[in-house]
Amino acid sequence: MEETLRELYIRETSRDGLDFDSDPEYQAYYTQAEAIWKGGDMPPAVFHLLEVSNFLSFAHGFRLGARLAGWVQTG
Repeated sequence: MEETLRELYIRETSRDGLDFDSDPEYQAYYTQAEAIWKGGDMPPAVFHLLEVSNFLSFAHGFRLGARLAGWVQTG
């Protein structure tokens, strides 16, 4: 299931179905994070952490949506 979610996440981000760059709040936080390091060169480990947290948020939302859809169908 996790691999399927990862593929769906990649598909959504590459096709702009899930576009973090157009979200002003996300961009504000990302800009703040970049400003911590001289020249805005975020260490690869921190960038990876952001990518993983984005995926985990997507996966959680997807699972919650699936559970809610199941609940609506049975309720």
